[in-house]
Amino acid sequence: MRHLSIYMILMLCALLVMTGCNNEWEEELYTRMVSLKAPINRDDVSVIYLRYQPNGQQVTYKLPVIVSGSKTNDRDYSVRIDLDQDTLNNLNFDRYAARSDLYYKQLPEEFYELPSKTCQIPSGTDVAYFPIHFNFSGLDLVEKWVLPLTILPASSYTLNTYKGRQKALLWIMPFNDYSGIYNAASMYVYFGDNTTKYMTASTREARVVDENTVFFYAGITEELAENRGDFKVKCEFLEPDEVTEIEDRKIGEATGLYLKKGKLVLTAENPALEFEVIGEPTYEIKEELDIDRPHIIKRFFTLTMEYRYKDPVSSENMVFPYRCKGTMLMQRNVSTLVPDEDQAIFW
Repeated sequence: MRHLSIYMILMLCALLVMTGCNNEWEEELYTRMVSLKAPINRDDVSVIYLRYQPNGQQVTYKLPVIVSGSKTNDRDYSVRIDLDQDTLNNLNFDRYAARSDLYYKQLPEEFYELPSKTCQIPSGTDVAYFPIHFNFSGLDLVEKWVLPLTILPASSYTLNTYKGRQKALLWIMPFNDYSGIYNAASMYVYFGDNTTKYMTASTREARVVDENTVFFYAGITEELAENRGDFKVKCEFLEPDEVTEIEDRKIGEATGLYLKKGKLVLTAENPALEFEVIGEPTYEIKEELDIDRPHIIKRFFTLTMEYRYKDPVSSENMVFPYRCKGTMLMQRNVSTLVPDEDQAIFW
């Protein structure tokens, strides 16, 4: 009889523990908090790539706003979002100190529009999107333009302050068909008329001017040089002179991939450079499918050019002449399975 009583007591305790566990899992385990999805992916900010639109047309970026928790959100949220200049100022000082020429600049109001400063997250939804309209016409990408945003405090919700997740520092990076980081190891920079000794820069980043034009810095000008803007070289891609559809040699059918060849127009705005193009700059764009991942198109860009320029600012007493000759190369991989172009490109 005594053993039976002990057995019944143990069973009752086990039942109570099981019941307590079930009730616990029926409840929300964590405090629900709101945050912005803008993970840092380059130099302490979140780079967002947006297709450049001509003639002042707008492009819209949808910033994800998230309600965290272990269960589906069961209430409506009205999340207030606004600019956050203080965080941008602190980041600039911590990262660059006295190098103010390298500071991130807050994107001027004429280049963006916030249709609303409130994001509505309805019950039954964990993620909503805060739309931001951008217009890139006339935006000079010599500077690093950032749109700093933050969730404003309110009594109706709790901020997710872990690692600053209530904030978003969006480095706006417009792209076109030709922008990106080129390998410049085969772009030889000679001093004056010297033809034996040369210098190279490992890469040249080409940033957008308009839908068909990019710019890069002349010669071996450093990307972080204080006077880098004085050495801008614009590179316009003209309509291709030759377009050839590539065939699959095994089956003798068209692949939908192309080889394009055309001319480049190189110009420099700074007259002090005494910029001079030698010969006829050209480009070639060749497409092929990745062998191991046939849903990925690989585009190979080859820019061939020769030009002269003078450096009037590196020395107070001398002007340095340079001649640049060679090629710049870039590979852009694009997934055919992703509908959104900015996400389909492997940046």
